[in-house]
Amino acid sequence: MSWDSIVGQQRVKGMLRRMIESGRLPHALLFHGPAGSGKDAMAIELARVLNCERGGDAACGECPSCEMMDSLRHPNLRLVFPLPARDDESSPLDKFTPEEMEEVNAQIDEKAANPYHRILIPKASGIKVSSIREIRRDASFRAQGKGRLVVIISEAERMNPNAANALLKTLEEPGGDMLLVLTTSQRDALLPTIRSRCQLIRFDPLRPEDIRVALMRRHGIEEGIAEAAARMASGSFGDALDMALAGQVVTREEVLEYIRAVVRNNPMQLHGIIQQAIGKDDRQAAIRFLVAVGSWFRDVLLLHEGASEGLMNEDLRDALTRFAEHYPHVHCGEALEEIDNAIEMIQKNLHLVNLMIVLSQRLRRCIVTHQ
Repeated sequence: MSWDSIVGQQRVKGMLRRMIESGRLPHALLFHGPAGSGKDAMAIELARVLNCERGGDAACGECPSCEMMDSLRHPNLRLVFPLPARDDESSPLDKFTPEEMEEVNAQIDEKAANPYHRILIPKASGIKVSSIREIRRDASFRAQGKGRLVVIISEAERMNPNAANALLKTLEEPGGDMLLVLTTSQRDALLPTIRSRCQLIRFDPLRPEDIRVALMRRHGIEEGIAEAAARMASGSFGDALDMALAGQVVTREEVLEYIRAVVRNNPMQLHGIIQQAIGKDDRQAAIRFLVAVGSWFRDVLLLHEGASEGLMNEDLRDALTRFAEHYPHVHCGEALEEIDNAIEMIQKNLHLVNLMIVLSQRLRRCIVTHQ
């Protein structure tokens, strides 16, 4: 991997390279921005650069250090992510069964192959305090070779209170040459004291064109599928890649049919559309569908603000325009928040059909009760 293999984010790449060149890289960075925008991928590449044996502001990709980084099992790299809770553990993976360890290793392997992959461990409850305590122990050791120990805390907003307080102590008393990189799509969910002790770096939503080109060039995705996935992914390369590879791109017509059923409040029609969207209790399919629905409300919000360029559903411009004109007071922000909450609830194994029906009722209130 190299800087160029990270989709978009040219501003962030330039900022990090200038920090490396000037020797002014801080001890803690907070990468924040939309899910799927490349925060973890950038953090991994930064670790690669800092440990490349040739030095400089870009990794060679060929030295032994770069090759070890390919597997994400480099001695100077630590990955911290949500795990299942365990009682009285002395280390994060204590009391894991062989099957659970196999799943953890499989997820790390998938992350190594695709840094945009989100590590999902079954029954993960959050980032545990034992994971953060292990970071504090690591801080007392020097990095191997001429590199720098890099700790990447993915989905940092999922730290429980004890873990967050333990991390705060580490940030207040940084040790050795360790670099902490926190990544989050919910910056405000972190303690203000944690945010204030990190240098914040904002990631922008990716442009559909950048996503489309990356899907075609890097993964050989057919142009039509790449185009549809890029438009429906709401700036997330990870979501676009998942949709394209699964061959389950949600069509704009499906979204339009759903919106019409929500407005008409037709239970039978809604139930049928929902069943079709989620298949046989397919939670990833449900998330993809809701991401696509969210793109509709983002487009309506743009039209209400007078920004007619950059619509994700350009081929539905006429329908969007009619909708925006007919419902000038629709609360798009509330609708997007309801969709985000529903996506979070999907990941908690709630009954999918019931969850989608409740969401549909709430979306209707966002649309019709404010007129």
